[in-house]
Amino acid sequence: MEECVLKIKTGMYSEPFLAEGSYSVEDGIRKYQWTEKHPNEKIASDFELTCDTEGKRVTVIRGGDVASKMVFEPGNRTKGSLNTMFGVIEVVIDTEYVNFPSVLNETLEFSYTMDPDEGEPLKNVFSIKRLLQNADE
Repeated sequence: MEECVLKIKTGMYSEPFLAEGSYSVEDGIRKYQWTEKHPNEKIASDFELTCDTEGKRVTVIRGGDVASKMVFEPGNRTKGSLNTMFGVIEVVIDTEYVNFPSVLNETLEFSYTMDPDEGEPLKNVFSIKRLLQNADE
């Protein structure tokens, strides 16, 4: 794994943010790992994102205050769960699209709707990019 800075954008936060992490590519599988801690969280969360371009899926595993495993796969409805201090919340994930990284564009971006067993569906667009030189990219 190569140490790097990652630029992350998500609808969960108003602004993109930078995270120190690591990145690797092997046999068409890209892996990103990072830790993030936002002001409203008690402890940091560890993330591992695996991007399988051949299998056309993205898997995100999170540990911390909220532990989860979610799979994003266009054209297939997937299931995931969030383990929170309020208990386990089961979710159904409908992935609208995944824009896989390429030689011309290193950004991985995916759009999805997460529908919990109780509550309102949540739509989000998530992107991650490994910065090659500095945080101004």
